[in-house]
Amino acid sequence: MTTASRPTVQLIDPTGFDPGEVAMIMAQRPVDLRGKRLGLLDNSKANSDAILWAIARELDAEFEFADIFYAKKHSASLPPFPEVMADLHRNADFVIAGVGD
Repeated sequence: MTTASRPTVQLIDPTGFDPGEVAMIMAQRPVDLRGKRLGLLDNSKANSDAILWAIARELDAEFEFADIFYAKKHSASLPPFPEVMADLHRNADFVIAGVGD
């Protein structure tokens, strides 16, 4: 008998603090992306929008998304405003976060 293993993630704290092992439950992954709503989160660095839209076009050609929702952070070094996250939760089934430079 085999048991399905759960995916694991190892977090690295850039400050050097070792958080130890922490149990986390990962979000459910969709079985298929066809007809889903893609969210793009631009981190506001140069060219991140171009990178995200290029990825979105490639994926859309394969999965035919119902919609592509684009949001942009106000600062590359800060987390998105809560309303940006709320918009993504409301308008996307999954999100690709992009970086540029």
